[in-house]
Amino acid sequence: MILFVWIIAIALVFHQKGRVESNEIVLAAPRDIAPGPKDPYFVSSIAMVWEPLIGVDAQGSMVGVLATHWESNEDNTEWTFYLKDNVIFHDGTIFNSDAVIRNVQRWQAMRTKPSPFYSFNIKAMYPGLINATAGDDNVVIFHLKSPDPVFPERLINFSSAMFSPNSFDLETGDFINDAIGTGPFKLKEYKKNQYVLLSRNEMYHGNLAQADTIRIRAIPNADTRYAALKAEEIVGVVDIGAIPPALTRDLLKDERFALSTNNNTLNQVLTVNQSKWPFSDPRMIRAISLIIHRDDVINTYFSGQAVPYGSILNSLNPYAIPMATIYDETQAKSLAYEVMGNQRVKASLLIPQYGINRYSYKEVGQYYQAIFKELGIDVSITILEGAAHKKLVSLGQYDFSLGTMGMSSYAPEGIFRTYLAENGSMNRLYHVGYYDERAELLLNNLKTDITKEAHIIKYNELQKISSEHMPAVVFGSDRTTLVYNQQKIDGFQALTYGVSLDTIHWR
Repeated sequence: MILFVWIIAIALVFHQKGRVESNEIVLAAPRDIAPGPKDPYFVSSIAMVWEPLIGVDAQGSMVGVLATHWESNEDNTEWTFYLKDNVIFHDGTIFNSDAVIRNVQRWQAMRTKPSPFYSFNIKAMYPGLINATAGDDNVVIFHLKSPDPVFPERLINFSSAMFSPNSFDLETGDFINDAIGTGPFKLKEYKKNQYVLLSRNEMYHGNLAQADTIRIRAIPNADTRYAALKAEEIVGVVDIGAIPPALTRDLLKDERFALSTNNNTLNQVLTVNQSKWPFSDPRMIRAISLIIHRDDVINTYFSGQAVPYGSILNSLNPYAIPMATIYDETQAKSLAYEVMGNQRVKASLLIPQYGINRYSYKEVGQYYQAIFKELGIDVSITILEGAAHKKLVSLGQYDFSLGTMGMSSYAPEGIFRTYLAENGSMNRLYHVGYYDERAELLLNNLKTDITKEAHIIKYNELQKISSEHMPAVVFGSDRTTLVYNQQKIDGFQALTYGVSLDTIHWR
């Protein structure tokens, strides 16, 4: 009898365990979305553990998240943010102006920190920031050294992530506990490069998440993610480049699977090393841009994962102006001949392996290899692991490189200073060798302009300069393209960054 009872008890335990596990929704990402305590964010915004002061809605428009609204003084040197009431961090700490101030102090202590999402650099992200002070419990004032009419645009998403003051070391900025935010999910458990386990935050200030528990596995290999979807080991994928186009098309032949897409803030870019001839001549960069048939390359190799595009500011940026994507093979050959005559040059195209796992970069590279022959450029393609790719590029030992151009915020200076400034990080890190006298003058004058209207005039001119004298060849505007098992889950919607994790639930 005792043995029988013991067997029943064990059976009940396993039954209960099985019930809990079956209630857990399992998704996958192509990279680890929780790098841990040394990362400035600990975990990606995809996990919905932390929230920013300002975010973007499903259409990409700026919206208040932990801040309800904001206003500036007359010369835009002080910005006042009004905070949402009745918000608490996962550890029970109240979210208020003091918590924001402590987070700002953390930014100042960190100064710079690398991240696979958006590296943190306080000077680039919040130029001229002096400090933040409290108006009252729900009012915080940012003080700036110089006018900044687009300061709110700097604070979207990753740029204003808020964490409990109890979760980080104020001297280093490193996390001393797990990431403790205000989001609809708590970080329950994580194993680096393996998975993140999330549980619903029952004290959330908005609508509660519909799933009790969500696990996001890190599966770097695209074929493995595909196989896991087919075997129903996972029921959806998240993050950029979650399933390459060819595998996406194959999955959609199966009635179990559906596709959710949305615009995002990435551009698809061909970076050119302009520090050596013939690519040091702007006419050659123009020729390369003109011979790329963007409609063909995007429609053939991206299959809805991007749209043809040619502007340096991503289409979601509120200050982007439309730029025509021009294809002119005759003019391209003429410009190349002006620079090179009848000479031919050998060039290297480097492709990072992580790009192969997310996009059809190998096929895109072969397309460029074929069309660049018409310009007298004989391209060799090398696929490298991420670290090796980064090393060669940092040494300037390349001619072309495929990758993405991301916006950490909606302030256009972030992109302009990165790509157009002589001392911009792309020029320094990628040995691009770009210099444009007019662009330098405009970027310097931006520092003294008080009004948004004056900034917009310069933003427009800088975009025109970048289309004529190109710091990089933009050929597509990326799209968040996510596959999920529509027979198993509902509420799955691609966002401008990630997925609507809070609305996902079992059918």
